[in-house]
Amino acid sequence: MDASGPSIFRRDGRLVCCFSGGRPMNLNDMQRLLTALVDAHIFRAVDAELPVVLHRMAAQPDPLLWWLTALVSYQYGRGHTCLLISQLCEQPQVVLSIGSDDLWRLSERNQERWQQALGLLEPNAIHQALDSLWVQRDGSGDQAPLTWVNNRIYLTRLYRAEALVKAAVQVRLPFQAIPQSTLQPLIDVAFPEAEQARNRQEVHWQSLACALAVQRRFCIITGGPGTGKTTTVVRLLAVLLQARDSQLRIALAAPTGKAAARLTESIRDKISELPCAWQEDIPTDVVTLHKLLGARPHRRGFRYHQRNPLPADVVVIDEASMIDVEMMAALMAALPAHGQLILLGDKDQLASVEAGSVLGDFCAGAEQGGYNSDTLTHITPYATASLQPYHGDGSAYNQATVMLRVSHRFDASSGIGQLAKAVNHGADYSDLFSQFSDIDWLQGEAVEQFQALVVSGYRDYLELVQRGPQDNDDVHLQLWAKAVLKQHRAFQVLVALRQGDWGVTGLNQRIADWLYGAKLIPTTQGWYAGRPVLVRRNNYGLKLMNGDIGMTLVDPNSGRLRVAFEQPDGSIKWILPSRLADVETVFALTVHKSQGSEFKHAVLALPERMNPVLTRELIYTGITRASQKFTLLTPEPQVFAEAVQTQVLRSSGL
Repeated sequence: MDASGPSIFRRDGRLVCCFSGGRPMNLNDMQRLLTALVDAHIFRAVDAELPVVLHRMAAQPDPLLWWLTALVSYQYGRGHTCLLISQLCEQPQVVLSIGSDDLWRLSERNQERWQQALGLLEPNAIHQALDSLWVQRDGSGDQAPLTWVNNRIYLTRLYRAEALVKAAVQVRLPFQAIPQSTLQPLIDVAFPEAEQARNRQEVHWQSLACALAVQRRFCIITGGPGTGKTTTVVRLLAVLLQARDSQLRIALAAPTGKAAARLTESIRDKISELPCAWQEDIPTDVVTLHKLLGARPHRRGFRYHQRNPLPADVVVIDEASMIDVEMMAALMAALPAHGQLILLGDKDQLASVEAGSVLGDFCAGAEQGGYNSDTLTHITPYATASLQPYHGDGSAYNQATVMLRVSHRFDASSGIGQLAKAVNHGADYSDLFSQFSDIDWLQGEAVEQFQALVVSGYRDYLELVQRGPQDNDDVHLQLWAKAVLKQHRAFQVLVALRQGDWGVTGLNQRIADWLYGAKLIPTTQGWYAGRPVLVRRNNYGLKLMNGDIGMTLVDPNSGRLRVAFEQPDGSIKWILPSRLADVETVFALTVHKSQGSEFKHAVLALPERMNPVLTRELIYTGITRASQKFTLLTPEPQVFAEAVQTQVLRSSGL
């Protein structure tokens, strides 16, 4: 802010701000500033337009009110559900993540207006400005577009979503008593390895998660890759069916088609570990969250809601970190009153694309446990070691959360696991790449090495495409398509950005050129055999969801190109390219779109310069997509270091 400090006063009922030697900031100045921020690509057009629209509905000429309205919208666009007034007043440029690197694009006059606008951000002045027709206080009513409650300003629909989620969790927190004489034998059968943990005096977190979840109608099971979340939930469902009623209606879902398909495959693998008598009733069909709730084409809302709840007694959602606050509210609203919700996910992964960091908010403090005396009373009898180190005054959410802490995929000899752990804690990672063979770091001008790596990585699936099926009947076509898609998942280039040389657009074209040069694809333009495509928008007519990946193949019977998509049940859906309007080539995939996927070898290519999307959570998510090999590519190594130290901190009231 200006060192001389602003003068704030009312003129004609409106707050105005003036720096010494300057004229007061009026509504016209504010409108010009908002327009300039849009032109400089700092604000979105909708951020500047929202106060204009509200002004037409109910005239409010206060420039501070316009400023706050635009800021709430701007923060929503960045994933925040609200604007915390105290933080905004103390450190506005930190809260807004707008610095000198952004502001240089403004004219000198608009930079002055920016400073004047920051000068308006004073608590008493804000409280006066929020006494407006645009704002409802304390969450009462839902007519005003903005809500001011608990020193936070929300878009009202986000406040309603948050409030619904909190209330729905609260009513599901009381324990449901199940005699230990009934539950303990079932847990012993489901988790036979727990006895070994007892002998070592270690907490067996998977069996403890089961004990907690069976006794509550809301439970979160979180943990990193390979910690056994799927194993735990399969055995948990078996215990629920045995303890309660084998006729329980169980629904399984995930945010994306890829995540649903992966969970389906994992559940089918894990069922065989159960006693034969327990296997029959475990469901294996996983659907997308949109399908579960009954999304309707071209219509807002879902088929299932508060007045028409889901026909399910237990709902399990995987990859819950991808769920935004409004989708979580829709899910909570659709649960029947007696319904039980079990959320699975890695709390340290990227948050949802839309507003909110629901799983992260739920799991804050999960590493410490934070179990209060009441929670310990109900779960200690099932613990294989003392839970006293995890006793504390944690949040209500902590009482329903179990964090799995032992990775069965990445042990001490795994560089991927060690690197993910170091990044997640912001610790030193510099020596890890020389210590482990499953992680590599290509630095600086390593384009030739990168090219060779990419051509080698994609060669196997493309040669499989060129060989074609063993026979031309439907069975062999299906087997061929599944084999190609499986081989394609063995290697994937991941990126942080959409645009630029090191983004989706630039790298997809470069990789296509390299593969064409290696005679692995017939062309680099349009549709061609071997072209992997990503669906960018839900297509309910074709039953394809945003994030689904298909493979372009030549039908040997007709000679025509068709695109193969693997369904959650393992079958192949064939689509003509002419019916796929909103797709893109996916030799390079954004880390956001990769959530819910796993690749034997993942390559994370970072851009040359720091960008706001480059965060610790993004790096961690990229690393943990790899199951056997991880390669980091950084044209400028310092970018990786900066990203690891940049954390996502989203404002919310959860």
